[in-house]
Amino acid sequence: SSHSPPPSPPGPSYCDIPADFSKVDSILRHLQQTESHDWLGEITHCCTQVCYLLLQNYNISRFNFYNYNFHLIALTTFFFAQRIWFFLWRVTQFSDAHGLRFACHIVLFLVLLDSLYCGMQLVLKDTFIGGLYLATPLLSSVLFYHVYLKANTNVFTAELFSMLCRCIYHSLETAYCIGILPLKFLQYEYIYYDTSRCMILTAFVTMHIFLSLFCLELHCLGSEVLQQARMLGEWRWIPDLTRLKSVSPKPAEWSCHDCPYPRGAVVRSKGRFYEAMATLNTCAPTSPGHCIYPIAFFLGDSQRTKALVLAALLLLNAALVHLVLWSNQWSMYAVMLIPNCGHFLYVKYRQSHAFFNPAHLNLRQLQWDLNIEMPQYKLNGTSGGGIHNSGLPLLSGHGHDPGGWGAYGDEPPEEDGDSGHPDDVLGDPGFAGGHLGDVLADAGVAACLQCPNPLFMSAVSASTMFFFGPSGAARSPDLGPSGLLRHEGPVRNDM
Repeated sequence: SSHSPPPSPPGPSYCDIPADFSKVDSILRHLQQTESHDWLGEITHCCTQVCYLLLQNYNISRFNFYNYNFHLIALTTFFFAQRIWFFLWRVTQFSDAHGLRFACHIVLFLVLLDSLYCGMQLVLKDTFIGGLYLATPLLSSVLFYHVYLKANTNVFTAELFSMLCRCIYHSLETAYCIGILPLKFLQYEYIYYDTSRCMILTAFVTMHIFLSLFCLELHCLGSEVLQQARMLGEWRWIPDLTRLKSVSPKPAEWSCHDCPYPRGAVVRSKGRFYEAMATLNTCAPTSPGHCIYPIAFFLGDSQRTKALVLAALLLLNAALVHLVLWSNQWSMYAVMLIPNCGHFLYVKYRQSHAFFNPAHLNLRQLQWDLNIEMPQYKLNGTSGGGIHNSGLPLLSGHGHDPGGWGAYGDEPPEEDGDSGHPDDVLGDPGFAGGHLGDVLADAGVAACLQCPNPLFMSAVSASTMFFFGPSGAARSPDLGPSGLLRHEGPVRNDM
């Protein structure tokens, strides 16, 4: 034959995942549709920053509006809305609606044109040093996003740590734009202002903007934050090297590509040996425990995180009330109470939040959407129809408690649940364990979950277990606290 035989594909270290996993894709799309972008939160976040900016100008010039630097106010307002502009830019890249793309391009062009005009006016009125003050946030953002954030290559912790770093960075960025730039670009040099009041306002702005952006980021990432926080794990240093003489093979160097490490795994990092203590461990052994433990504690439970956020907002409001009662500048602090109290009520009573209050997943509607004729996929020569006997009670739905979706093995069962929502997973756990389990099993999910690819297991767990876990009355023995299957043996082939 003139045609050479096709080369055989290289043997992967993990089981191959079907390329066209239609039913799992449908489930993930259904999960994404339960939450929409938090436009109200984005606009409120931007307006809150602008409110603080105007308060800082009031601190400096009072009601003498001719002393306000409106070019700087306009430029800083455009900068505070950067998250909205980036979203519009993504719309221009991925939207199929030509009219929408054209409108977004026009808006972005006008924003860029106005920003350049305001920036040039400020530079012309000031010196070259003033231009450096204006360029500092832009240069810092480039270095932060394209250098610092890209240094984290651990896929199991990248989203979590990047989210926290973004919240800290942008809160400090807002403090710079409100606490430094207005004092640098004064309209007249003879203007007198109280430095202490400006510093107090900047400190409150930094804390409140951090909490506001933190809630927005949690909504954007949803259950992925919960999953990665629970998989951070814990490492114990092994000072007695005599215990390692009988270990065979010798402990390998820790690598993010080998995560997650199961309990009992021994690795070497920076000349020391460490033992994994949690069910799954993804953080570096040399990571400081006083930083890892608070992150896992605060973000390991969504309701605990919500309670802590509300407590922090309550403390900010209490401090503002104290300043209103005892300060001679009580009017400024009274205005600051408005966004702080509004944020508290928004977090407390919002009905749907991807992390705090996730939307109910209507499994009956989901199964109706999945009742489309699909081919039976094969995985390693096994058809999807034979998955029911694969020995995975979690998804088989036969001979196992319907609450086997549980991802939180140490939590007690919920008595009340959401009995008023029979179509929801939390209100109908029997349906979740039986019908949805069969749907997933028919698609071959069970076989893929049994494969030792930890990245795929994490993706499936982060996308599903968070929604189904709290409804389980009895927890499956095959699940660890993080919602992943306890394949502690094959997760690490070299241990």
